[in-house]
Amino acid sequence: MKQWITQQCRLLMLVVLGSLIVSGCSVRSISNADNGRNQFYAGELSDQDVLGAMPKQGISDADIKTALNNSRYTFRLPKDSSILLIQSGAMTPDAEMQKALKEYYSVAVFSGIPPNSQRYRGYNAQPVTEETTDYPRLLRLTAANGGQDKIIVYWGQLESGSENEVTKVVSWVPFVGGVLPDETQHMRIVLRVALIDVLSGRWVTFTPEVFENSSVSGRYNRDSKDLKQIMELKAQAYDAAAKEIFERYGR
Repeated sequence: MKQWITQQCRLLMLVVLGSLIVSGCSVRSISNADNGRNQFYAGELSDQDVLGAMPKQGISDADIKTALNNSRYTFRLPKDSSILLIQSGAMTPDAEMQKALKEYYSVAVFSGIPPNSQRYRGYNAQPVTEETTDYPRLLRLTAANGGQDKIIVYWGQLESGSENEVTKVVSWVPFVGGVLPDETQHMRIVLRVALIDVLSGRWVTFTPEVFENSSVSGRYNRDSKDLKQIMELKAQAYDAAAKEIFERYGR
């Protein structure tokens, strides 16, 4: 009996320790960063929405060979190229990202609201599906009509974690907002960028450098502290992403 009680106490201690470590940890999209209160947020673009819909006919080995041969050409985005910029999940890309890319390119913007959402299609229109519209081709046509040679789409995720004062362990998970007790909150931003050639449909993707910072905040000023952290992280990440795009594909 004594051994059973000891085991139960150890189990309880592990549960409590685990809850302390992960307390306050969360994740959210950069397009819904205001504690999930963005009433216009309707989800994210999928890879299939951006990079290519599933073919309606079977895929042959010849198709694969052709695609592989085409992909061996160097993807380039020279300085001063005209691009169509899309932020997944947002009506318009963040101003900080637009500013960062305008250092290298001519930037036009387009909505990143997913095509299968109610906000995109309106209340009376038909849903945009693979059966009705090839959305990746529609994006390319939109860019072509505006004179843009390339499309840049980016996704972003904010992750936060609270540091356990005993173990100093930080657990990173998606950030969903909320009020936490006094603590040191760590936050980081993870971006993913896709570049699409308007003429051919060829694409490349990469993940830029991940940025993080920390802030000590209390229950009464956490919202303002969160917003400040987010704005600082976005500015850092967007500047670095724009520079990396140019370094990778502009020279």
